[in-house]
Amino acid sequence: MRNFYSAVAIFCSSIAFLFFCFYLIMNTLWTYSNMTLIVLNICFVIVIYILIKEFKQLNLSKKIIAIFINTISFIFTGLILVYFALKILIFSVGGAEHLFTSNSPNRNYTLDFYAFDAGAMGTFGIRAELDGPLGFKKQIYYERHGEEANVQWLTDDIVIINGHELNLKNGDTYGYQVPERGR
Repeated sequence: MRNFYSAVAIFCSSIAFLFFCFYLIMNTLWTYSNMTLIVLNICFVIVIYILIKEFKQLNLSKKIIAIFINTISFIFTGLILVYFALKILIFSVGGAEHLFTSNSPNRNYTLDFYAFDAGAMGTFGIRAELDGPLGFKKQIYYERHGEEANVQWLTDDIVIINGHELNLKNGDTYGYQVPERGR
C-alpha cells in the first residue's frame, strides 16, 4: 500500500515539473533539453510500473485512481516520446553546428555557440544559448547572416558578442523578440 502513495507522489511531482517546464517555455526564451525529457519519461515509467505491480492489492476506489493515473502517465509518456523523436528527426536533418563553448571568468555562466543554416528555406547565422538549471537552455543571442562569433567577457556577468553587449544577470538578449503580455 505504501507503494501506491509513492506512485501518486511521483506522479504529482512529475505533473508539477511538466507544468513548470511549459511555464518557463511560454514566458521566457528558455528551452528544455533532451535530458529533461528523459528524466520526465523515467518518472512516468516508474509510476506506471509501481501502480501496475500494486494493482492487485488495491481496493476498488484506489484501483480507479490507479487506472486514471496510469492512463494519464501513458498519454504523457507517449506524447513526450513522440516529441523527443520528432525533435531528433527535425534537428538532425540540417541546420545547427556547434562552434564552441565559452565560460565566464568565474565559470558561473556557460555559453554554447552554434552556426545555423536553413538552406534554401531560410537564412544562416550564429546563435548562442546560456546553460541553465535542470537541463534548460536560454537562447540569448541570434544574428542572421553572421559567420563567426567574437566573444569577450568584460566582467563575470557582462559579455560582448560581435559588438553587442549583454548583461546575463539582467537577462539581456539580442536578436530575439519576446512578445509583451497583455497587448
